[in-house]
Amino acid sequence: MNNTIDFTVPVYTVIKEHPELKGILVEFGFKPLTDPAMLNTAGRLVNLNQGAKKIKADVNVLAQQLEWNGYDVKGVENV
Repeated sequence: MNNTIDFTVPVYTVIKEHPELKGILVEFGFKPLTDPAMLNTAGRLVNLNQGAKKIKADVNVLAQQLEWNGYDVKGVENV
């Protein structure tokens, strides 16, 4: 199983490949992901870097949290 999370890939694709991440992302602040319509529309256009910026969250903290949960991360854009 591929445990790599690419922050440059749309959120929809990340969740499709790793459905267990949805809960972690919602808990982190990605509340719109609880709405299936938002996941299927904006989630197809917005990647994790953009999403973190939109919710005013530190992308490095998100990356660290995912690493603590056993994922390898790539594509993190330090703003």
